[in-house]
Amino acid sequence: MSSWTLTKAQQSSYKVKQSDFISYIRKSESIPEFKSWLSQVKKDHYDSNHVCWGYRIYEDSQLNTHSSDAGEPHGTAGLSIMRVLRQFEIVQSSIVVVRYFGGIKLGRRGLINAYHESAKNVVTKSKLVRWENFNQYEIQCPIKYFGVLSKYVSKKKYKILQDTSKEKLKWIIQLEKNKEGELLKIIRLLTLGEGKLKKINEKDEKL
Repeated sequence: MSSWTLTKAQQSSYKVKQSDFISYIRKSESIPEFKSWLSQVKKDHYDSNHVCWGYRIYEDSQLNTHSSDAGEPHGTAGLSIMRVLRQFEIVQSSIVVVRYFGGIKLGRRGLINAYHESAKNVVTKSKLVRWENFNQYEIQCPIKYFGVLSKYVSKKKYKILQDTSKEKLKWIIQLEKNKEGELLKIIRLLTLGEGKLKKINEKDEKL
């Protein structure tokens, strides 16, 4: 199943029974980055009644999901926001919904609907692009290391997309993001420093 992420931040507003809901969606590549942004939103809306949120962020190849009702009845706000993120398969992103209470209680079902609509509205205003958790890398080294590297790649179940080895070993492999440092260390170890790893489409970049 494909995942999606944002091209740029977006916001929207929604009003029901005198309560104002202001929704923000933003790309968040890490949990610390999200927390810093959340802190700023809270400062900007210091006079609001609730600042509820949810995020889906990959870190170290693990999908981290978390949400908060921020004082609203349990399960009414954060989970509603999270359901929208899951519905649209959005990752590396977070949604914050700020509520200014208008004096009329919405009830549990009303709150669930309000936060869901607020989150959905800001998503539908946003431009989403396909997100891939993989990059392509080129491995080069003397052909004498073909056997030992083949054994390692097979053990780790890395996908070799192209093998153009002749006098030299030359592979293009698919690798999870944030794993290149680990692989480069192993390549250098197994090839006694003679192996190279380069990200495809990034000219002469050495990791």
